[in-house]
Amino acid sequence: MTFSQWLSHSADADFESFVRTRRDLLQPESPTMAALAAAASSRIGVSRGIEALDAQTLEVFISLAKAARTTPEIEITGIPHIDPSLAEAALPRLRDLGLAWPADESTGGAGTAGNSGSGGAGEAGTAGAAVAGVWKIQSEAITLLPTSAAESARAYPWQIDGSAIDSSTATIGQPLIHNSEQAAVAEVISSLRGLVDELAASPVSRLTSGGISKRDVSRLARSLELNLEQTITLLLAAKSLHLIGVLDDALDPQWTAADDADSALAGDRAELWAALVGAWLRELLDVTQLAAGASENERLTVLAAPKKSLFKGYGLSVPAMPLLRFAVLSVLHDIGLGSARSAGWIHAEVLRRHPLLPAHEFAMTEAVLHTCVTFGLATTPLQQPDHFGPSRFGLRLAAGLDRAMAEHAKQDPSILPLGVSVEALTVPGDVIAAVTEGLGAEVDTVLIQSDLTAVATGPIEPRVHQILRKYAVVEARGQGTVYRIDAETIEDTMQAGLTPEEALAELAEISAEELPSTLEFLVQNTASKLRRVRVAGARAVLIVDDPVDLDVILSDQAMMPAGLERLAPTVAIAQLGPERTMHLLEAGDHHALLHSAAGPVRKRRVITESEPEVSVRRRPRVSDGHLGEYMRILRSAPAAAAAQVSTDEPLGHMDRLREAAEAKQRVLIRIADSQGKERTIEMLPATLNAGRVRGVVTTTGAEASLAVARIVSVTPSP
Repeated sequence: MTFSQWLSHSADADFESFVRTRRDLLQPESPTMAALAAAASSRIGVSRGIEALDAQTLEVFISLAKAARTTPEIEITGIPHIDPSLAEAALPRLRDLGLAWPADESTGGAGTAGNSGSGGAGEAGTAGAAVAGVWKIQSEAITLLPTSAAESARAYPWQIDGSAIDSSTATIGQPLIHNSEQAAVAEVISSLRGLVDELAASPVSRLTSGGISKRDVSRLARSLELNLEQTITLLLAAKSLHLIGVLDDALDPQWTAADDADSALAGDRAELWAALVGAWLRELLDVTQLAAGASENERLTVLAAPKKSLFKGYGLSVPAMPLLRFAVLSVLHDIGLGSARSAGWIHAEVLRRHPLLPAHEFAMTEAVLHTCVTFGLATTPLQQPDHFGPSRFGLRLAAGLDRAMAEHAKQDPSILPLGVSVEALTVPGDVIAAVTEGLGAEVDTVLIQSDLTAVATGPIEPRVHQILRKYAVVEARGQGTVYRIDAETIEDTMQAGLTPEEALAELAEISAEELPSTLEFLVQNTASKLRRVRVAGARAVLIVDDPVDLDVILSDQAMMPAGLERLAPTVAIAQLGPERTMHLLEAGDHHALLHSAAGPVRKRRVITESEPEVSVRRRPRVSDGHLGEYMRILRSAPAAAAAQVSTDEPLGHMDRLREAAEAKQRVLIRIADSQGKERTIEMLPATLNAGRVRGVVTTTGAEASLAVARIVSVTPSP
């Protein structure tokens, strides 16, 4: 019994369960049973069904696929290494996905009863009859799954030794959850602002590949006091949110802050956090591979699109990293608030739900968990940092994503049967409201202490942060921020021509108390040191207070490119401009002050990179309102068409070719070429793999390989 024949004769409950499960196969333009069966038996139809299986059902299906290599009709009880109880649970799911079906009528009836939700004694009896029956599977599954002898000898990537997993449960107190989630949100927003500030102050040269080197990323990480993976995560998110871009300079393109980055970062913090989390959820790249490189011979750069996929193995309809992050949030949601499980247990649970997920490495799951903690979506017990539990924000986000996927599936049923879409991975409004409620008010003043530290007792206002970043470096982040004022930072700021009075007035404006005398002394001392050598505009004129200082500069070999010419004991003229002369003085460790700018600096345009616009044509789908009528049309097909033994579907061709190969029987194959012209070939099939039939053409004795997709009909040779 072919799949099309089983669909035509299946019970109403079985047929409706299949149609509702495989909404992605329904085509409004051709509501015929043959078209539905052909879509389910195609390579993409089978692969979409397989990716929706959990680990237990997948392993049963792999055993069926191995058995189907030798016989098309599979006696379930005759397959070794299959637990009957596992088969009872797996077969109804495989049937609903269109991956397997009963080959005789008695099994079909049993399968129908076994899938009813009654759970009584009758169900157990019919389920047992289903296991004892004969089943068939889609032929394409044999080549999609690891069924060869070499693949069978290796453990599957999703199989993890349960004895090596820490299955203990830890408890997390509610005060710890509330404090950690609020502190994490405040800190990650502060870190994002600090990252953009760093790139604005010190642009990073863009590599030929389009990205930046890991050396520059490590420097940013040290400045922000983050680890490498956290910095890469923020860089990728900042690029997605158009907070950073590339300077429009053909000679030296550099990554720096976007022109409107300040206004974006000064907006609502909860909205900024939601945008940051949404960009992370949809990000296709994995930070662990960017930090370590794809392989020993292929290094990856940050902010550059890789030339090829970073994930090997079975290709899913949803990219690996968004699916992994969505799965981790779902597992955290199921753990429940106040509880925590080990990272190894969470990784095993993710692979149990999505065994074909290409991101099988434990390090990837662990990195996602740590990022969840960074974003305030998860927390860890104080004494067990390797255990993770959800926060209130994480619970709300996971539940909101589930609702969003269900709503998106109604609009676009093509995301079924997996039911996950990258487009729907956005932070719901109730999560943003909860974050807004949990965040404290931003402070507009800081406490500048005599040890030259400035302490912000809460989340700091962006304007105050911008002022402090001119004179200080961030020493610690969190719900509060600690800045360290040092001589180098003050010198860098005052080199642009700022007077001591202006600097002290700017700091006094944001200080909650009177400025300490140590700060005033530091500013005045730095200014007096800079005044000893002043650089004025022209070509570049050096004016010094002491002729000895000019003697030292003229004798310095590092100043030779400036072409200095002494005009007076305290005045010299250079052949270079003021900025270039200042660079040479700094390289020679000569402290100097830029007396006046040569003119307004031309602001170079920053180009923020965005994904190219792609026009995607979406095929119309059967809506919920028309689903019942669609099933009625399918089931009410003319009796003649239903009774016809059809071979106008790929599955019918493949079944008949496989049976002919087993029986050593010649067949007549009618095939169409690329121009649509048909011809008939008599062949003795030998093998059938990957959508192609290979065999010997009887008229010539030559071996041939034909694409099943081009076959029009298959009939036994007379």
